[in-house]
Amino acid sequence: MNKKITDSGASYALSRRVMRNVPERWGKSELTQFLELMQANGIATFAGLPKWFEALERIDKTLVTDSSNLFHELKGTRVTAARLYMRAFSAYRAAARLAVSGQLYETAVLRRSIVEHAVYAWVCGHSQSHRDTWVARANGEPERKAARKAFQWNGLMQLLGTVDQKLATELGNHYDDSIDFGAHPNVEGVNLSSEVVKSEEEGTQLNTIYAHGPEAIVLAITDIINTMQLVYRLLLHSVGDRMRVLSIDQRFEADVQFIVALFDEYRRARSTGDNGDSRTDGSVT
Repeated sequence: MNKKITDSGASYALSRRVMRNVPERWGKSELTQFLELMQANGIATFAGLPKWFEALERIDKTLVTDSSNLFHELKGTRVTAARLYMRAFSAYRAAARLAVSGQLYETAVLRRSIVEHAVYAWVCGHSQSHRDTWVARANGEPERKAARKAFQWNGLMQLLGTVDQKLATELGNHYDDSIDFGAHPNVEGVNLSSEVVKSEEEGTQLNTIYAHGPEAIVLAITDIINTMQLVYRLLLHSVGDRMRVLSIDQRFEADVQFIVALFDEYRRARSTGDNGDSRTDGSVT
């Protein structure tokens, strides 16, 4: 098996030197070398794709950093929802970490996690029966079976559809996309991150791509941004009143305008002849 690891290429940016101590054995195994390289890839993305990195930072600041204010003094029906939304935010940061490192396939796993946590959060705030079932899930096998039945994905999408059919449709499509490209071990995602090469001299050879380059990083960032726009729309249904008081809705709209302009610029640049990822040309919804 061959392992192919690519980074974001050389970039020049204003920099500062940071000295740090590491354990003596750090960097002497393939795993720790890989972890170091992924961190270096993230820094390279910060330098080489600064606007795309800024897009992630803007979403983080508007939704994640201000979450303590967003969920401040919540009580009663909103507490369970708040706990689940916080896990969606945590999954977003984990997905961003993988995306800027070029780990496109693995990012899809966390996109699914973001969506699931946010949908569970919405439904637990919307439906007392779902909330009670979720809270009781760990009490025993009957409660576990009841929770599995109550939280079947199609049923959740049908319930959301009674409130916002457009959002339910878009969430369902995005969820399926994450499953196709990494959240489940399906052929589309695996084909993007590995290839089988056959030759008479060497026989069958498997090449595994652990980290993709800049084009795929932009695609992964775009996917995460689209995920968080769906989360934002769920939040409006859950705590829209609080978001408007804090002007989060206005800040998020400004973030979206920044991102749309960025993608338009990126698409124009690609139209000059650059070739992107074979999966899709990406889009910001």
